[in-house]
Amino acid sequence: MRLAILAGVFALGFGGTAAAFECPAHFDDAQAAIDKVGAEIKAAGLPKEQAALVHALLDDAKMMLAGARHNHEKPQGAYDHARAIAKADSALANARAAGMLLARFAGG
Repeated sequence: MRLAILAGVFALGFGGTAAAFECPAHFDDAQAAIDKVGAEIKAAGLPKEQAALVHALLDDAKMMLAGARHNHEKPQGAYDHARAIAKADSALANARAAGMLLARFAGG
């Protein structure tokens, strides 16, 4: 079984590995969430202190997404693509947390 898995990995090669991970789909989801919260912050009219807290989470999301794109664009193998997805998913989580915090502040 292990030999079959190893043979499959070698058959895919580095190019096939990137396609198997579908990194760009994860990037798109994270970017959409970042953009959504970014627009909502401007419309919410929060006090400066609250807006800064939401922005901090959003900035974390942006940094994670930039790191994900770097791992995807300069991969050394499947590990870097796996890291790219992990970072993109973390970026999405940070953007969602920023949206939740924004909703909490905007709602009262």
